[in-house]
Amino acid sequence: MTARVDLEREALEQFAARAREHGFVPLGGQGRGNRLVLMGNNYFQFGDLRVDTPTGHIVIEAESAGGVTNLIKYWYCLKSALIRRPMTLIHLFRQTSSQDYVAHLKLWDFLCDRMKSDLAGEFDAIRFQYRSLQDLLPALRHFESLLAESNRRNQP
Repeated sequence: MTARVDLEREALEQFAARAREHGFVPLGGQGRGNRLVLMGNNYFQFGDLRVDTPTGHIVIEAESAGGVTNLIKYWYCLKSALIRRPMTLIHLFRQTSSQDYVAHLKLWDFLCDRMKSDLAGEFDAIRFQYRSLQDLLPALRHFESLLAESNRRNQP
């Protein structure tokens, strides 16, 4: 029997390593430090991986199935002030073929455009599809450019 490969975890590890290389502490998981609390023990996870910068948040969401929940929750969280600083979302969708989740990705694009308009200056997002870890290079480059820009802005 072949061992299951957790590509989402492996993908997130690459982003975490890049964050550390740029001097940031990556946050993730379901622990208390990565929650947007609604009430009591009800919460949203604040990204599969998150980097808090002096000017905002960079959030990575990794999906192995289609869907828009991990996009639209940020509309609610920014509008209701659960998140009080600007954020950039990098949303990763794992595919096994180029036709996987086309309807979900179309909905993602539609909702993302509305969110950017409604949350002008507070929210930005981009999505990437990947089949293997090598396909993540454009997303990793984008992430590193955001980290580098944050470091440049924060220098005296």
